[in-house]
Amino acid sequence: MNSVKEGHKMTQSKLFTAVITIALLGVMVIGCGPKSVTFPDENLKAAIRDAVGKPMGEEITSEELAGITILEADDSGIADLSGLECCTSLTELWLSLNQISDISPLENITSLISLGLWQNQISDISPLSNLTSLTGLALDGNQISDISPLSNLTNLTSLYLSENRISDISPLVENSGLGAGDEVWLEDNNLDLGEGSDDMENIRILEDRGVVVHY
Repeated sequence: MNSVKEGHKMTQSKLFTAVITIALLGVMVIGCGPKSVTFPDENLKAAIRDAVGKPMGEEITSEELAGITILEADDSGIADLSGLECCTSLTELWLSLNQISDISPLENITSLISLGLWQNQISDISPLSNLTSLTGLALDGNQISDISPLSNLTNLTSLYLSENRISDISPLVENSGLGAGDEVWLEDNNLDLGEGSDDMENIRILEDRGVVVHY
């Protein structure tokens, strides 16, 4: 699966010439106040603690979390993202190959530029609608059918949606930012690829705008 991750990340490498890698945390207390922050998912907490090199039980404050820019915790058995809402400066977040279904803790992390969530259990992507700085988004291998929150993510240049349950791609046509040189992956969905179908018409519209559509 490392090659899968590299394939996704390579499409974004040109967009990141230098990002400082700071990592993070884990302890127990509620909310994003001035004290420590709760991470109820033990696997997420362990990944964060290991990343910052802090021993179990050592307090991490919300101010420290706000300075984190990158977190990689792929294939870590993570199911609950509670606590990540305090990481308000994240630009890259890689959480693929986990058991995540609820992504609401991400909804206000508007600093995110690259987000990798492939191979999880996500069906509701409405929390992503605020993340308008995203340029790379990987959601392949989930349970997504409704992609309407993607219509206003106009900075996207790489969008992975393969292996989902999508039957209507009109929100991609409504996304005025998708254009020449951008790439969208749509393989293995519930699309009607017959000539004259709505899905094929929408694919043709995107292609006419210069989008590279993989279907």
